[in-house]
Amino acid sequence: MSSPAADPGVDWRLYLVTDPRLGGGPDAVPGIVYQAVLGGVGVVQVRDKECDDDEFAARAAAVTGAVRRASAEVGRHVPVFVNDRLAVARELGVHLHVGQRDVPYARARAELPAELMVGLSIESDAQLATALGGPWIPPDVIGVSPVWATPTKTDTADALGPDGADRIARAAHTAPGRPVRAVGIGGVHSGNVGALAETALDGVCVVSAIMAAADPRAAAADLLTAWDRVRPAGPPPR
Repeated sequence: MSSPAADPGVDWRLYLVTDPRLGGGPDAVPGIVYQAVLGGVGVVQVRDKECDDDEFAARAAAVTGAVRRASAEVGRHVPVFVNDRLAVARELGVHLHVGQRDVPYARARAELPAELMVGLSIESDAQLATALGGPWIPPDVIGVSPVWATPTKTDTADALGPDGADRIARAAHTAPGRPVRAVGIGGVHSGNVGALAETALDGVCVVSAIMAAADPRAAAADLLTAWDRVRPAGPPPR
């Protein structure tokens, strides 16, 4: 089975997941995302569990427009994922991220066009083995979660720590056919992102570190600076 045409030029170092409550309401989210992309965010995921599909689609379209404008300004492509909403991903033609308790990954991959990426939350070695061991195409990216405990999301497994995240990322990179990218999420901020830059993770995923920041652009830049200080541009450690 061939792999989907995932974008090889994605900058996974800093991946933002939106949260309208932390951002001051849904109307504020596109502006925060716009500033965050200007600051260096390379991937955006629209997450909102508190509205129906129609409202979510409108909010996701607004965020996608903000990302497109910021991307044009900085001269780089920033892909947009939506969280869980398979129908919205199909409608808008954007990428999809699913959790272990969302729409099944195999269904999501089968129902989306091959050019759209699908990400999957992974909380354990066993979950990764299942994701890589089926007849389906492996995920394009996994969210290794949680690295550290976080109040942003409480329905997660025990914290993996940098060592556990490193182990899962290394296994993901050996996926049959092509490496699966891995980003660490959970309790990540500018003070500890350097510890994850020392692992095999391709990047970090943040929510409150940017969504709740007074200056989202500066917050994104600070996170990237902390990552790059430990790992200048180049492949993850082997």
